[in-house]
Amino acid sequence: SHLLFVHELHSFFHYFCIITTSSSLIPFHHLCRNEQTKSMSSKHRLTRSFRTLSAMLYILNIAVAIHFTMRGIYLDILVGSLMTLICVVMMCVAIEAPTPVVARLENSKVGESLFTFRGRYIVDLIVSLFLFAMGVWGIVMGTLTLLLIFGIRFLGVKQPDAFNEIFRQSDIESNSMADSYTLEGTYDTEGTER
Repeated sequence: SHLLFVHELHSFFHYFCIITTSSSLIPFHHLCRNEQTKSMSSKHRLTRSFRTLSAMLYILNIAVAIHFTMRGIYLDILVGSLMTLICVVMMCVAIEAPTPVVARLENSKVGESLFTFRGRYIVDLIVSLFLFAMGVWGIVMGTLTLLLIFGIRFLGVKQPDAFNEIFRQSDIESNSMADSYTLEGTYDTEGTER
């Protein structure tokens, strides 16, 4: 059973390599002529790295979930299948491919929220909680999933441009940012009047 699991893991990596080499995840400029282009290319490199890392993590989560379903117990099959489906959807969101699936998600209210950081961390948290019940490999992958989402949040603090390229802003986030700008403008006006 462990050899079968390793074989499935190898197959997933093989298909992932084919996908990533056949279509580029993020446009990347190899020739940088000035400082602005260099900063843009480093931002693209960073976002591409996080997208690739996210996709690899979801592939490993799928492998763990499929391995969990092989125990043959009804509840294990149900939970493993559900986790596989969620991870496949989140992998499509992370790499924004294939186009028909992404378009379908963008046109639904729930699917649209998956492209925001709020939607991503809620789904990743749920996936991690289920993974923690899937044995040793589940605990390892659940921990790595949480570490990645915290790492992306840390990226948002250090590199806001790259963070905004990875995630879209929800209406709530846009409104809160607009309110904060309005408040800052009010304080600035009051300070100038004084």
